[in-house]
Amino acid sequence: MPAGRGLAVLVLVRAGLGRVVADMVRAVGEERDTLSAPQFDAACDRITELLCLIVAGRGRPPAPGHLAEVETVVRRYVREHATDPGLTGTAMAQHLGWSLRQIQLALQRAGTTPRELIREERLRLVRDRLRNPLYRHVTITDLAHATGFSSASALSHAFRQRFGVSPRELRRRTAPR
Repeated sequence: MPAGRGLAVLVLVRAGLGRVVADMVRAVGEERDTLSAPQFDAACDRITELLCLIVAGRGRPPAPGHLAEVETVVRRYVREHATDPGLTGTAMAQHLGWSLRQIQLALQRAGTTPRELIREERLRLVRDRLRNPLYRHVTITDLAHATGFSSASALSHAFRQRFGVSPRELRRRTAPR
């Protein structure tokens, strides 16, 4: 790729995930004036994540139907149970009725592992709560425990590693002035 040029990706917006993204962009634009800053940021973050899925999917062949289904169900399960401190790949496999190996294979095709997926979802949840004024008075320690982290220290380390700032710094940056 020549220097100074970015990656260009064609996103088809008439069907599939491209249509979902286009609908979300349209809806966020229409509702912009009614959304708080944290709500707008959270919606834009989700749109960005979906676009990343579209771009990441370009370079690999589609997953066989079963593994794609396993990945979808696992991602939904992790989103719904991210606050459970006992959430692990093994616990998830037992609950969903699949083997841990099936789950690992499905996520491996997507470039992640059960542990990384759980950690990423918990970090997104913490970030969203730190930006939300309703959680302004919740301590970082309580936030850590409420989102499945073993301690405030574990949360802070993982958060800084992922987002480049500590939870306190992010809260301070997004606090109303």
